[in-house]
Amino acid sequence: MQPTAYTDAAARIRDHVRRTPLVPAAPSPRKGDVAELWFKPECLQVSGSFKARGAFNSVLSLPEEVRSRGVVTASGGNFGAAIAYAGQQLGVPASVCVMTTSTELARQRIASYGAELHVVGAFWDLSWEAGRKLAEERGGALLHPFADEATIAGQGTIGLEILDDMPDVDTVVISIGGGGLIAGIAEAIKQRKPGTRIVGVEAAGCPTLFESRKAGQPVMLENVVTNVPILAARATAPINFEIIERCVDELVLVPEDEPVAAAEWMWKNTGLAVELGAATAAAAVLNGHIKLAAGEKTVVVLCGSGNDGLGIKA
Repeated sequence: MQPTAYTDAAARIRDHVRRTPLVPAAPSPRKGDVAELWFKPECLQVSGSFKARGAFNSVLSLPEEVRSRGVVTASGGNFGAAIAYAGQQLGVPASVCVMTTSTELARQRIASYGAELHVVGAFWDLSWEAGRKLAEERGGALLHPFADEATIAGQGTIGLEILDDMPDVDTVVISIGGGGLIAGIAEAIKQRKPGTRIVGVEAAGCPTLFESRKAGQPVMLENVVTNVPILAARATAPINFEIIERCVDELVLVPEDEPVAAAEWMWKNTGLAVELGAATAAAAVLNGHIKLAAGEKTVVVLCGSGNDGLGIKA
């Protein structure tokens, strides 16, 4: 996308989302670590995650006559909550299909914002098919949580904020579900500062982009067995894959037993209650899956809030 897509998105959503800060990880979470580590806490974002950025940009980009008929989406939880919140704030009817593996907290958020909630499908693509049928029946706009230019541009505003706050950033670490977050951040940053290293992180039980990169094209995983359902997209989309191939320098896998421990570390040491998707990116750094040099300025994007790693029932 053109650089203006990201700056336009930033202007469009400015009055509806929070500009999250960069928070230093001090003292260092890794013994003897010489890198300079920072967190970008999108867990503090309205509706609970970075998804609010893409949701508002998507809804606000619709023509008024389309918006008035309502919006429909499918989600692991966070985009659904974001669409529900955007609909509430903008007076737009919203319907959300979530996976059967979605957390109770995510479902409660969606319902609390007044959206119509449908729980259907063990995997995201099955929820998406249900959402597509619902949109056809009702005539609402079907909004994709990651394979859409407006959504990607909205997520990319995180990259612009990182560069504004830390122009000399060396490395940015981002977890991957369907690929919309990392596609937006990576392209927005590379357009302005091409030398920045972008590292994508997946849970080992759902290596969607890792396998797609090996195959040279998007692939559909036959099955996934992961403790991080928010990242359980069995396939990415061509638009995301193309940007990721062009703008993401490395992809790493985190063992399934590590995100819970990382979420506990984040809570005890930073006071941030992050979902397991965010904890997956943190675990990649905390457990040394990403090599960091002396003085390397590194930002880990904490994509959303949650209690799924803390043993807390909603």
